[in-house]
Order: sequence, then structure tokens, then C-alpha cells
Amino acid sequence: MDCLNITMKENDSFIKEYTNHNADILQFFTYDPNKTESYKKRMAYRNNGREQAVAAVVREYMSDLALTQSQLDNITALSEGAKVVVGGQQAGLFTGPLYTFHKILSILTKADELSSEYNERVVPIFWIAGEDHDFDEVDHTYVMNQRSGQLNKVKYHTMTPPETTVSRYTPDREALHHALVQFFESMPETVHSKRLFDQVDNMIQQSTTWLDVFKQMIQLCFGERGILLIDAQDTQLRSIEKPLFKDIIQRHASVDQAFRDVQRKTTEAGLTAMIQTDTNVHLFLHEDDQRQLLTYADGVFKLSKSENTYSMEALIALLDESPERFSNNVVTRPLMQEWLFNTVAFVGGPSEIKYWAELQGVFELFDVQMPIVLPRMRMTYLTSSTEKLLKKYDLTLEEVMETGTQPARERFIRANASEVVLAQIEAMQDQHQAFYETLTQEMSDTEDNKNLVKKNQEIQMYQLDFLKSRYLNNIARENEISMRHFEVLTQTLHPMGGLQERVWNPLQILNENGLDVYASTTFPPLHYTFDQIIIKL
Repeated sequence: MDCLNITMKENDSFIKEYTNHNADILQFFTYDPNKTESYKKRMAYRNNGREQAVAAVVREYMSDLALTQSQLDNITALSEGAKVVVGGQQAGLFTGPLYTFHKILSILTKADELSSEYNERVVPIFWIAGEDHDFDEVDHTYVMNQRSGQLNKVKYHTMTPPETTVSRYTPDREALHHALVQFFESMPETVHSKRLFDQVDNMIQQSTTWLDVFKQMIQLCFGERGILLIDAQDTQLRSIEKPLFKDIIQRHASVDQAFRDVQRKTTEAGLTAMIQTDTNVHLFLHEDDQRQLLTYADGVFKLSKSENTYSMEALIALLDESPERFSNNVVTRPLMQEWLFNTVAFVGGPSEIKYWAELQGVFELFDVQMPIVLPRMRMTYLTSSTEKLLKKYDLTLEEVMETGTQPARERFIRANASEVVLAQIEAMQDQHQAFYETLTQEMSDTEDNKNLVKKNQEIQMYQLDFLKSRYLNNIARENEISMRHFEVLTQTLHPMGGLQERVWNPLQILNENGLDVYASTTFPPLHYTFDQIIIKL
């Protein structure tokens, strides 16, 4: 395995501008992620005093896993006040897209770099977003059939999708097993397939909640590298969070005003408003087996899916009694995360970082300093067979990753077609165009004549377009193998019109390369970069 960095053209320039010191963007963040001074200040920033309580919760949450020595050492360091690098993600089916793993690799890499640079342990924390309830975002994944080059959607099917948080959802094991079978049917069998399938299927059979397989897969791939896990919806964590929940409830109007004031400033600075919400409380309450958004109106707190209301006093009393029923929305979740941990850097994707730009005022309201907000590293996997196809069709990696293979496919078909045939068809199209222009000038300018010429022209031009299209399609069919090669390249390097890591699932990489592919002894050493990383398998 080896890796190299490349620079790609990007449709969305936000991250590029953010990491290149654009003052219009950086004004909404406390630190510039590119400056050494930012890390120096953040490493020296005062601790919040909650490290022992948080470490105890992390230890308990991970107690069902066979912890490695590096994880045990990190839990100890966390309890003793070690700074952390943190990032999180929803629990997708079989971990969801590859960028979940790349976020973990980003957290591990930055924690290792800071530990080495400052000669003190910096702990990597992965925050599982178990409080989320948008199940349709996590109930599916994709697998590429490498024989056909087709991208297949694999979905966990249920007649009763949960309306509660995914942490509380108990999935149907048989349905999960069926999804796993579907996934593996689309992949070629390798020397690793049986062991991988059995491992994941065993996780399914041992699972109770939706998060369990996700949690175990992360432990399998990254446990030896010391990653620590916590579920945002963990009951014991909620008990620690009670003071901040109470403060948010009591100051909800100020929280909402602080958020909306900064969001207005971001839009005035030319950024797109990211957080769309009608609530003015920015918290959820679990009631009637549903995660319901709270809003404040007419002197009471109202629920989004029931008629129940709460006074301020009643809601705080409920918080004291059952803090696990409360959860954050997108506005207050980052605040809660930073209130809990002594964070040097938060690792996020492009959309997350845009969200954080709108929360500057919320952090300031609670005297919680925003940490360094660090874009996660981006990675694409390149096999020798893919490299051979690129070379065979004289394509560069960058052009296929940016635009796919459609232009190359069209060039190939054109090159294998008869230029005489194509030239004759195109000449005939030009002649027809001139012919109908002459008719239009010579015929009387009545509505009937206009319609007659227009309709006849459409029929004739359609037939010529059809002739050319069918001829080129025939050329494509005659070169079926090459067409499949172009499709394989597209679905490998530009699936669904984007980056591989946003579509492919880690199981695809594990199936080809083994369960230890992400181990520190196997995976190539990484250095934190904002360029695109190419992992050569």
C-alpha cells in the first residue's frame, strides 16, 4: 500500500477558501486551522473540569468491547485531563459511506500528530450521532458490482421505520442479515469474503440496537489504534449534561437570537444559510415513542407531534428526573460536545463546517470557546486494475474523478466509427437546415405554412438524429468490453457524479484487502492534508 496527494478542481470552493485564510469566512471561527499558533493556543487552553466524569462514561459505554491497551491508555489519559480531537457521524448501514472511516482516520492522524508535536497524549474521540432520528438517511448503502460496473443500492427494509432516535431502535436481525447477503452477492468472492461475512453476520446476531453493528465494526477496524467511542444519546452522558440542558431551556430565547444573528451575518458575507429550523428552543424531547421538537409559544413549551405542553418549571423538573429524554438539534449539538470535552480540534465534513460558521454567537453566549474546526481528510482508493484501465484509455485519475468517463466514452465511440458516415449524416443535417430556411422565406407567412414547415422539419431532423444516435449505439455494442470498462471506471472513481468516499461502503475495501486493512501496520502512514489522498491498494 502507498499513498499520494493530488489537487482537484472543486465545484464548492468553501473548504478551499476556508483553508486558505479567507477572512470573510474565518471571521465566523475562533481559529485558523492552518496556523501552528492556533494549535499552540488550544493545547494550552483551560480544561473544563468534567474530564473524569466523561472518561467514566466512555469507559462504561465501551465496556462491551474487548478494549485494546491503547484504548485503555487513552481512557486513563482522558480522565487525567488530556486534550482530544473529536468528530462524529450518523450510524449508517454497515457503517455507511467510506467517509465515516476517513473521518476516523482524520481524527487518529491529527491526534497522533499533536501528541508527537507537544509530547503529550492527545486522545481521539469518535462521537456516534445516536440521537438522530432521520432513519431514511442511514437505512441504506451502496455496493459496486465489479463484474458489471453497476452500482447497487442495498437497503434495510422495515414496515415500521423508527420515529425515535436510532440509539433506541431495535432492528430486525433477519432483515439486517438479508441486507448483508445482498451486499455480498454484488461483490466478487475473495480469500477474505467468508471471514468478513461471518464477522459482520455475528455482529448482527449479537446486536440489540441499530448502533451495535456500527460500534463493533469501528472497534474491529480501529480499536488497536486507540479510538474511543461515545454515543451522543448515552443515558449516563445525559446525566452529566443536565446543567447545560437546563441553561439552554432557561435561555432558549437568547440562544435562538444568537444563532439567527450570526446566520444573518454569514448570509450577508455571501455564505448560504445552512441551518433551516423553525424551532426557537433547539432541543428535542422523547415522548410517545417519538423524538419531538420543542418550541416555545404562548408562554409554554410545545411538542411537534402531540398536543402536550410544558411550563418552564415542569420541563426543568422533567429534565432533573429523566435527562435521557432530551436531545440536541443541529444548533445546540456542537455546543454540548464542546462543553463535555477538552477539544483541540473538531474534525468535520464540508457541510458540518458550514453549520459551525453559524454558531459563533451560541458558543459565546455560554462562554464555551469554539475549538479549531478542521476539515476531514478526503481519500480515494486506487487498485492496480483501475490504474491499468486508466492507462489503457489514456485517462488521468484527476479527470475521471472530476467528470467521470462520459467524455472519454464518447471520444472512444467516435474514434471507432466511420468518419465518412458521420460526416455524411452531419452534412445532410446542414442541408436540411438550409432547405427549411429557404422554404420558410419562400412560403406565404401564414400560420398553416409555419406549422407545416416546422412539423416536417422536426420529423426529418429527428430521423437524422436517430440515425446518428443508433449508429453510435451500435458502435458501443460492438465494443461492449470497453463500454463496461468505462462504467467500471466511473462507478469506481466518480460514482453518482461525486467522490468515491461519499458512495462506496468500507465493506468493499475490507472484502478486497482483508480485515486488517486499516491497521497501523497495513494502512500507509498519513500526514494531515487538505489535498485529495489517493490510497494505492
